[in-house]
Amino acid sequence: MAQNKRPDDKVEIGVKILAEKKTPAYVLHLQTGDAQLRLTAAITVFDAENTIAPSELIELLAKNGVKENLDLEEIAKFCSKAAMGINQENVLLAQGTPPGAGKDGWLELTVKTSSSEAEFTEDDKGYVDLRTRHTFTNVEAGQQVGIIHPPQAGNPGKTVNGLPIPALMGKALEALPGEGIEFTPDGQKALATRAGRVVFDGRVLSIAEEFVVSGDVDLSVGNIDFNGFVEIKGDVLDDFHIRASKGIRVTGSVGACHLEAGGPVQIGGMAGLDIGTIKCRGDLTAGYLNQVEVQCYGTVNVAREIRNSTVKATRAIVLERGAIIGGETVALDGIEARVIGAVSGLRTLLTAGVYFPEADRLKELRYKQRSYNLQIQRIGAALGPLSGRTGLRKALQEAIELRISLLTERKVYLEQEKVQIDAELETFRTSEHPTANPKINILGRLMEGVVIHLGEAVEEIQQEHTGPISVIENTQSGGLRFVEHSPLKVMAAEIEAQVFGVEETSNEAQVNPKD
Repeated sequence: MAQNKRPDDKVEIGVKILAEKKTPAYVLHLQTGDAQLRLTAAITVFDAENTIAPSELIELLAKNGVKENLDLEEIAKFCSKAAMGINQENVLLAQGTPPGAGKDGWLELTVKTSSSEAEFTEDDKGYVDLRTRHTFTNVEAGQQVGIIHPPQAGNPGKTVNGLPIPALMGKALEALPGEGIEFTPDGQKALATRAGRVVFDGRVLSIAEEFVVSGDVDLSVGNIDFNGFVEIKGDVLDDFHIRASKGIRVTGSVGACHLEAGGPVQIGGMAGLDIGTIKCRGDLTAGYLNQVEVQCYGTVNVAREIRNSTVKATRAIVLERGAIIGGETVALDGIEARVIGAVSGLRTLLTAGVYFPEADRLKELRYKQRSYNLQIQRIGAALGPLSGRTGLRKALQEAIELRISLLTERKVYLEQEKVQIDAELETFRTSEHPTANPKINILGRLMEGVVIHLGEAVEEIQQEHTGPISVIENTQSGGLRFVEHSPLKVMAAEIEAQVFGVEETSNEAQVNPKD
């Protein structure tokens, strides 16, 4: 037997008709949905000449309590299309504010550490096998390591027509004391009962002495984020990332990953596939780097090769037995490699004597300056035709004026941002770096096609050179000098001073020969 259908069977649950306006020129429907957090409009046009204007629509919305969070851009488009005779449905014109989730009860760690959900085991020597993200720090017995805070209420919300939505309360913390941890009787403080490192997995707070991943970093381990030192005894597979505040050591190879350390990084090698990155606040030691972006606040030592990578260091880049092939290398204290470039002429750019954080910031400022100038020009070009239009229908005229207002507002913002960028560029000055050494050592071969940037000199090598040799800037007559090899600790300025002294003596001898 067929069931009778109710008239509202097709009405979407939660949708409420806010207002309807029927005129000989159009029929307009305004409705709310999603717990009255969204307002949408639909219009059927009969007479495009007399359709609704933005001001009329905004006034109608205000009469129905919708005065805030209006999308003026969409209102302008809605009225513009209506003025062209285009019927529309489900056009989002305004949104309310959902209630903010309350802050859950949380554990404030009073020592440097982070947390993650994981299980771990500790052997008889106090080492913990790390299978997922963990964090640790050093504490003493009796030291307070955390404060337990109660949950808090979030911010209240508001419907699209201004009615309040009650705030949500956060959840209470369910933390348990693990090995080496005890909570005070009032449940407000966490104390260490032994010396070691703090680990919080989101539920259990405990103390351990050391953490090690005995195998690979893969799905069984996940990303690692902690304040301390981590050792991986296997490989780090693609798309798994490690952040450590003290340092990272990987016995095996690293894939297309992100490594970030507040100390040194030591890896067997890395194939980054042009997305892998390394950022470290200490020296970087690697067997090879292939398609990797490196920012190293220290010295980079690579055993075999740097290939098609961008490697920047605040100290030196050294490959005593290796090659730099393709990509870009930048080092403050100089660059040394056995082979630089490739027989194929693959573009290889080397820059020495430059502090890359300052150079990168200057490049970023100049890029923003160009971008802002271009955007301002484009907005100006768009405003020209709009400003000159007159004699249009009221609805279309108001829509254009609204568009002009929005573009002008954007232009003013960009001009203000540009003033700040221009001011920073005007006062931008590089710092003095006593260890800066614009010098490149080639122990074996320097290939044709390599581009070398030293000081003011930028030169592409036109023919192969055989080492060992050192390359410095010729500050007297421009270009590069190819001189006898010397260790990187010997400064380029010192070498050129000696060369210049010899040249001066030779010139004097030619001008004033002995009788």
